[in-house]
Amino acid sequence: MSFMSKRKKSKIFLLIIVIAVTAIVLIVETYAWFVGLSTVNTNSFNISVSTGGGLEISLDGENWKKDNQILNISSSSITATSGSGDHAYEGNTNKWAGNKGLIPVSSSGVLDTTTGRIKFYEKSSLSSTSGGYKLISSQVDNTSQEVDGYVAFDLFIRNGTDNVYSNDNYNVDAAENVYLKKTSSATVNGNSNYGAANSIRVGFFLLAGMKANGADVSDIQGLSCSTTGTNKIKICPSNLSNQSSYWNIWEPNFNSHVSNATLYFNQSCKTRDASNGDYLSDSCTTLTTSSVFDTYAVYNSIDASDNVDIYDGLNGYNVNTYSSTNTNGKLYKTSPYRIDNNTSYTYNNQLFKLAGNSVTKVRVYIWLEGQDVDNYDIITNNSDVIINFGLTKDMYEINE
Repeated sequence: MSFMSKRKKSKIFLLIIVIAVTAIVLIVETYAWFVGLSTVNTNSFNISVSTGGGLEISLDGENWKKDNQILNISSSSITATSGSGDHAYEGNTNKWAGNKGLIPVSSSGVLDTTTGRIKFYEKSSLSSTSGGYKLISSQVDNTSQEVDGYVAFDLFIRNGTDNVYSNDNYNVDAAENVYLKKTSSATVNGNSNYGAANSIRVGFFLLAGMKANGADVSDIQGLSCSTTGTNKIKICPSNLSNQSSYWNIWEPNFNSHVSNATLYFNQSCKTRDASNGDYLSDSCTTLTTSSVFDTYAVYNSIDASDNVDIYDGLNGYNVNTYSSTNTNGKLYKTSPYRIDNNTSYTYNNQLFKLAGNSVTKVRVYIWLEGQDVDNYDIITNNSDVIINFGLTKDMYEINE
C-alpha cells in the first residue's frame, strides 16, 4: 500500500471540526484597548462544523451531526432552543456579542469554577505615561449571566472511538489528544495582517464529561462545574498549569502585526527600572511586523495605585506580573496555542484531551484581546472578519 493510500485510509481516525465565522463590521472608528471603548459591530456569525472518525457534534446534546454533516451555528442558533434548524438546549447560557458588537476585553483564561465562565476584565481608565499608558481595569460582571462584548456558547463533543470508558480516561495519560489544524486562520477582508484579526482569541474550556453509551439527553445537557455521579466527571479547569490538558486559548495571528501597531509600540514603549518602576529613556525590544510576542493579559483587577502599564512585561518590568511567588500580580504572561504551517506537531502541541466513549461539554469563547499589541487599528465600513479552524486527532494532520 502506498504512503498516500495509507494517509487517506487514516482519515477515518480524524476528528475534524471546521468552523467559519463571518463578522460584518458596520462602524467606522478607531478602536483600541488603550484609546477608547469603541466597538466592532458584528451582525452575522456563521459556523459550519463537519465531523468524522466516530466524532459527533451538537449544540443541544440531542441532535448530532456526523460523517461530514454540517452543523450551522449563528447568533440565533446558539441562543434558540427550538425550531427546524440547529439550535441550543433549554436553559443554555450561550451569549451573542450584543448590539454593540465585540468590545476589547482581556482574559488570562481563568475559569470561575462556580459559574463555569471565564473571567474577563475591561478597561476602566487609562492615563498617558512616559512609556505607555497606566491601566485601570475592573472585572466584567458575568457572575449571573454572560454579558455583551464577546461570544460564548456550549459545544457538545461525542467521541466514540474507544469502547472503554472511565472517568480516569480524561487524565493526561489515557485521554486522546486533540489538535488544532494548521489550516486554521483568521482574516479581515481576506487579509491576516489586520489589527482586528490579529487581536482575536478563541478559547476552549472543557467543563464536564460522561460516558457516551446510554447517556440520557437531560444528563448531557446538565453537564456543568457541579457535575457528580457514576460515569460522570467534573473538569472545569481553573489551574493555569494544566492548560494543554483541559483548556486552551488560540491566537490565530501570533506572528503578524500591522505596521501602524508596530510603529506605535516602538515609539511609545519604554523600559522601566525594576527597582522603582521609573521609565527609562531606552525603548523596549523592537516589535516588527513578524515578531512573536507574549501577551500580558489582565489577571486581577487593577487600581490606579497599582501603577500598572499596559506594556508591563514587554518593557522588562515584571513586578506586576503574576507568578508562584507573586500571587497578587495584576498581569499574567500568556502564550496562547499557536500554530504555524511550517511547524511540525509534537505530543505537546495538543489543544486539549478527550476520553474515549465520552460526551464532553466544551465552553467556547471568542473575544478581542485588549492587551494584544495589535488591538489598535482603523476599522473600515463593511469589514469581513472570518475565522476558520478545525480540530483533529491526527497529529500529522492530513490535508488532502
